[in-house]
Amino acid sequence: MNKSLNNPGDGQFSNIMPVWKFCTLYLFTGGLYQIPWAHKQWKMFKERETLNISAWFRAWFFPFYLYTLAQKSFAIAEEQGYREKHSPFQVTLVYWIFLVLEILPGIWGLISILAILPLVTVLKAINYYWKQQQPDLQIRESFTGREVVWIILGVILWLWIIISILAEG
Repeated sequence: MNKSLNNPGDGQFSNIMPVWKFCTLYLFTGGLYQIPWAHKQWKMFKERETLNISAWFRAWFFPFYLYTLAQKSFAIAEEQGYREKHSPFQVTLVYWIFLVLEILPGIWGLISILAILPLVTVLKAINYYWKQQQPDLQIRESFTGREVVWIILGVILWLWIIISILAEG
């Protein structure tokens, strides 16, 4: 169990995802990017701990599995010396509060985009873990082809939303 995963997907870059990059992808996609991001995290835990889980299932139903993901992420980071103490319960609660705000009309619905804040705490813990596991690998600062596709889909989604709002007015 608890084996380390030293090899990133392409062999030359670290698995660390810069916070700015995650935030950009999250905001451009209106939060949809959390699905592939969560899949990647669950896939790592599935391999690391030889879990009998579906990473895609847990990604698609991410809000229901955020607590466990946060718990596992904070634990592996703490094993490596991570000093920030976050509560998986508080992370999940804040996320769910923002998720509920999404159904409210007007500005309250837009405030739901702040659900990114609790996710960043999980991302930082995972990044700390990878920094310890892959200290000599370079961090990819540019967007991958898949990430560019997500950005394009996000721009199309935002344009569709704006056009829909303008058409109603």
